[in-house]
Amino acid sequence: MRRVPAAAVPVFAAVAGSVSVFAPGTNAAHIAYLIGFTTVVVCAWIGLRTIDGPSRGAYRLIAGALTVWLTGDILYDLLDRFAGPLGDVTVCDLLWLSGYPFVVIAMIKLVRLRAPGRLRDGLLDAAAMTTVVAWLFWQFLILPAAENQELSLATFVGASYTFGDVTLFAATAILVFAPGSIRGPARYLVGALTLTLIGDISISLLPVLFPDLSRSGQADRFDGLLLLANSLLAAGIVHRGAAKVAAPDHGRNQRLHPARVVFLGIALVVLPTVTGLHSFGTIVSRVSLLVSIAMLTSFILVRFVTVVREQERIKGALAHQAEHDQLTGLANRASLRAQLELELFRAAGFGPVVLYMDLNGFKQINDRYGHAAGDVILVEFARRLTTAIRPADTAARLGGDEFVVLATGVEDEERARALAHRLRALADEPVHWNGETLHFGVSVGLAAWEPLDRPNGDALLAVADAAMYAEKVARKQAA
Repeated sequence: MRRVPAAAVPVFAAVAGSVSVFAPGTNAAHIAYLIGFTTVVVCAWIGLRTIDGPSRGAYRLIAGALTVWLTGDILYDLLDRFAGPLGDVTVCDLLWLSGYPFVVIAMIKLVRLRAPGRLRDGLLDAAAMTTVVAWLFWQFLILPAAENQELSLATFVGASYTFGDVTLFAATAILVFAPGSIRGPARYLVGALTLTLIGDISISLLPVLFPDLSRSGQADRFDGLLLLANSLLAAGIVHRGAAKVAAPDHGRNQRLHPARVVFLGIALVVLPTVTGLHSFGTIVSRVSLLVSIAMLTSFILVRFVTVVREQERIKGALAHQAEHDQLTGLANRASLRAQLELELFRAAGFGPVVLYMDLNGFKQINDRYGHAAGDVILVEFARRLTTAIRPADTAARLGGDEFVVLATGVEDEERARALAHRLRALADEPVHWNGETLHFGVSVGLAAWEPLDRPNGDALLAVADAAMYAEKVARKQAA
């Protein structure tokens, strides 16, 4: 099915909404608005039919939000025409309010698909900023309205719209702060949420700041802005890369965007700044301030703890990688040399003892069955090696099929040779892989500190390597 060009949707909406901007309150403006909004909703549902995959459910929620908002507008017109002037609260408010959770849930679903398992940090940053925005709305919009008039259904509904704006802000923050690129259709979604938030706030503040303009119907100019915002939501659906917004982003480059630092800094500054400039004369306002500060502090502290723990985990993983063989988990060459130098520094008696091992038949297994079979042999031998040595000893893989055990506290040559014999026995049992029985052996060369007249680490390894090679040659000759 041929797609509607994404850019054409907001362009058409801007043309239809311009009538409301230049001729607010007129029948022409109202008709143009309804035609434009209806076209936007139709485009959204047509675009939804071209989307496949897990993101379809999220976009269906966005299309559903647009539909219930349009239904509310049409129902309001019908009630106003056939039932006369309407009051401050109608059944249409229920439809208009129900669209907010649709959009928020859709954004969360998209972000969860795009950043599986990595949504926590974005949620914490969004929660911190949303706490501040919610408190500002409460302090300067909801609370004054509640204090200046008796609590009524109209007051409650008005507060619900403000709460809806807070949820839209949260959805925007989650989408922006979550891992992944904000390009293509994501830009349409962010722009739509931002314009909707600006339009709703402007409509809410207009009666307070400019009551004369509100009574003269100038608020209808914002219908064009809201229509444009809705068209951007639809454009995000019809965009050819709509499904890519939810494509998993497994990139490891998760740099902290400077905008997140700026926004979090603003969130931390707003509450103390407003506290210093504004007097809180009622108990409710004071309690709301304390609760907001507590929530903001909690989110920031949790964010800080998660960052510190993540850094500790990364440092631990890097330290482990620097000292261990990635395939077998044994110590690597550098780690073995450092441990060997330490043991030589405090050496006494017969040991330390180095046992140099090389697997017999390993090359033949690799050539016949492939490197996957060879890796299985290496991993299994490393596991057997780990279980055969004492906790104070060190097992290392130098590379290929070469292994070394550094044994400490060995009292004499007899015990050292007994240890070498146990290590040879580790290859007695074959390894079973993909229905095949893989047989291999191991040659072991031994070198100890005392008989070699106190050598250094390189000399000790060289002697053990030579002894291992001699055993391997003798084995081949005997065969």
